[in-house]
Amino acid sequence: MLLTKRHQETHRAFCLEYDKVARSIDRRLIGSSPSREAFGRWMKGHLKTKPQADHCRVLERMFPGHTVAELLAPYDPGGNGSGVAPTPSTPREAATNRREVFHLGATTMALGLTDSLWRGPDLLEQAIDATSAGEERIVFLEAEADRLGQRIEKVMPVTLLPETLLHLTSIRELLGRRQPIEAQRRLARVAARLSLVVGEILFNLYHFPLARRWYATAGRAADEAGDRYLSDLALASTTLIPIYSGEPRGALALVTPRLEQATGATPALAWMWGFAALAHASLGDRTAFERAINRSRNTLDRCSSEMVQPGILSFQPERQAFYEARGWADLGNADGAASATVRALAVYDPTISSDPALVRFAHATALAKAGEVEEACRLATFALRDPNTLPITSVVVRAYEFDALLGDLGSTTADWREALADIRPPDPSTLTDLGRGRA
Repeated sequence: MLLTKRHQETHRAFCLEYDKVARSIDRRLIGSSPSREAFGRWMKGHLKTKPQADHCRVLERMFPGHTVAELLAPYDPGGNGSGVAPTPSTPREAATNRREVFHLGATTMALGLTDSLWRGPDLLEQAIDATSAGEERIVFLEAEADRLGQRIEKVMPVTLLPETLLHLTSIRELLGRRQPIEAQRRLARVAARLSLVVGEILFNLYHFPLARRWYATAGRAADEAGDRYLSDLALASTTLIPIYSGEPRGALALVTPRLEQATGATPALAWMWGFAALAHASLGDRTAFERAINRSRNTLDRCSSEMVQPGILSFQPERQAFYEARGWADLGNADGAASATVRALAVYDPTISSDPALVRFAHATALAKAGEVEEACRLATFALRDPNTLPITSVVVRAYEFDALLGDLGSTTADWREALADIRPPDPSTLTDLGRGRA
């Protein structure tokens, strides 16, 4: 039934799709599609045992959300609308889903977006796997992805969720109608970029598990498009989660394999070197920090100007300087943090909602460690009260980290504590749920 909906019920059509999906898993699986006789048995459900393991891997990638047992079971016209009987969830799974939906907050539920957030990744990946949009439509969607990737740094991210999901719905429908190969690739690229925007929004709602899921979907769409840069951006975005969860080794585990085999220079690679530098600084390894932050700076310097753009779909010199300031702060080097802070703030757009505040928190942290508590509190208070600073995840996490560093210092911190009282602390249940990184 699922193949019929995709117009792939013939053996030839199935094998073409099978090979395309097999390529995304392991190129050695190309050409391993079932014989016509085996395919006939699959379609009729005449199986006593499951197919061999490689067939199972490909089938479950072709139909995300379904097990092989479900796919090869007799058709159930009841069930979940796909013709395949759903696997019942356990009470524990249901409770987990309710808890995670609660963490999304009243805004998303009031807008009726919860279902789109939960089902979006699976529906999008199925459309990609199922694969004629006009040029004007594709150009519009590409421009919207760029606009949202830049706009998200200047407003409360959740306000962009409705239009981002709307564009993703359009792309999913277009991908569901087999496009010419180049149009298919361009749509998959836009899907990857918009999925990164959704991931960023969820990250800033403290919903790390679901943010990670959308980052993984961005990587899947990027792989479908054959776009290594977008795939690297998805990996870098995922690394935000361990970085802001106090898990430097988790961050290194994500980026190190890619950096070890990277060639060339892109903003995404420069970003990953920056994350590696932050992780090393957090672990107190000054030599490794300096090596990584220099690689980040040098990689960015080698990038073409066309690639270094504003927004979350690139990485900029001012953000690299911010990472340097943060690293020196973690290492207790006030002079290094001050120098990098000056360089970053000289370039940052003051209307960016988080990074200028984060730079000031880095400098304030270094000053507090050097014993200059009054000046540190002044800088931190200014950062929180700047009208352009929005209480998104990164700002809140760093604000409470700075406050923990101060301890109980009495009147010296009175203004700072008053400013801090206006934002709520991060939810520890979302900040520590790291899972296994990008799937």
